[in-house]
Amino acid sequence: MLNLAFGLDFADLYSTPGLARLDAAFLRVLADTDATLAERLAAARAAPASLAGKDESTLLIDVAPHVEDFIARLFGIEPDVRALEARHHALAPLFAVKRQFVQRKAVNAHKGDAAAALDGPALRILLETRLGAPVGVKAFELAFANAVTAWQQDEAAHADDAAVACGGSDHEQEFPAVAGPARRTAVGAA
Repeated sequence: MLNLAFGLDFADLYSTPGLARLDAAFLRVLADTDATLAERLAAARAAPASLAGKDESTLLIDVAPHVEDFIARLFGIEPDVRALEARHHALAPLFAVKRQFVQRKAVNAHKGDAAAALDGPALRILLETRLGAPVGVKAFELAFANAVTAWQQDEAAHADDAAVACGGSDHEQEFPAVAGPARRTAVGAA
């Protein structure tokens, strides 16, 4: 059976006194880690009505990583949580590019029939030549995100790269062998 940290056991998770001990353990850990945040949380608990909505949200966001660390330590799964965090951070550029580039620029660059007329396979090949031909969808997506992030740092020098990423440059003549009925945007191919 899994043993809990902080001198707690599973029965504590199902009783009011046990949850009070769990809460006290969290507050001690928080005070040891970030005394100022612990004081903010104590003040908010003492007078919850005095906390404005935005301040409450900020407090919850500030406390959340400490809760995550506490739960990981409570259940003895800290290495697993750290591994998940590392994978999440490795994918952060992908999420940012999907939100900031794909949704705001690439999707709006071509509407309706113009988007349907793009040669997705040809754009994919063009992008792969710029990205170093990553193997697999996830590798391609991450390479695409990292490249777009770099290209955006110097948009003038990488205008053609960004245009290809948006499906905006006409490069079909460079790859006539891939022209065909399968048409989708470079974003869809990613």
